[in-house]
Amino acid sequence: MRMYSPEWEAIKDFEHIAKFREIQFDLSGFELPQDHGYALFEALARHLPWLRELPEAGVHPVHGAPSGRNANLVINRRVKLVLRLPIERIAEAHALQGRSIDPGAGELLIGAVKEKPLTPFATLYAHFVDLGSIDEAAFIEAARRELEAMDIRAGLIPGKRRDMHTPNGVIGGFSLMLHDISLLQSLTVQERGLGLHRGYGCGIFVPHKSIKEVGGG
Repeated sequence: MRMYSPEWEAIKDFEHIAKFREIQFDLSGFELPQDHGYALFEALARHLPWLRELPEAGVHPVHGAPSGRNANLVINRRVKLVLRLPIERIAEAHALQGRSIDPGAGELLIGAVKEKPLTPFATLYAHFVDLGSIDEAAFIEAARRELEAMDIRAGLIPGKRRDMHTPNGVIGGFSLMLHDISLLQSLTVQERGLGLHRGYGCGIFVPHKSIKEVGGG
C-alpha cells in the first residue's frame, strides 16, 4: 500500500495543457560512446531532418552502464532512447521505430515506442547544462538569470563538471539540480529547458526525489 504523499496528491490533481511530451523507444545493440550527445543527435537527424530546425527539441542522454573496457556505455534491455518534443511533432517521431543508427560504437536498433507526459515535481535534475561558462560562479549566475526570465526563483545546486566533444570544439558545463519550485514552474522548466544544445542532451530536466545525490551525478 502506497503511503500518503501530499506532493503526489498535488501532482495527481494538477491540471495543465502540455506543450511537450516525451517519446521513448527501446534500444538494442552493444555499446555507444559515453560522450555521445553530438553523434546521437546527428544519427537521429538523418532520419528526422526537422530536428535540426527545432532547437527546443531535446534528446535525453542515454544512461547505459560503463563498459569498464573503454570509454563506452553498455546497452541492456533497460536502456531507452528518449526524445522530448513539442506535442505536434510526436506523431512524426514514431518514424524512428525500426530504424538503425550508429552514434559511434556500432549499430543500434530503435525498437518499440511509447509516449509519456511530463511530470511536475518540486525537484528537478539535469545531467548536463551548458550556459557558456565553465566557471561555477558564472554558471550559477547565468542559470539564475534564465530562470528569472521565466519568473522562476529556485534553489540551485551545481554538480559535476561536464564536457562534450563536437566538431566545433568542446562544450562545457555542469550537472544542475533545481529545488523548491511549484508544479507549474516545474513544467515550464521541463518544457523550455535551460541553456544551449537541447538536441545534444543539455539543459533537459527530469523529476528527482532527493537533493542529496547531485554532487555525484
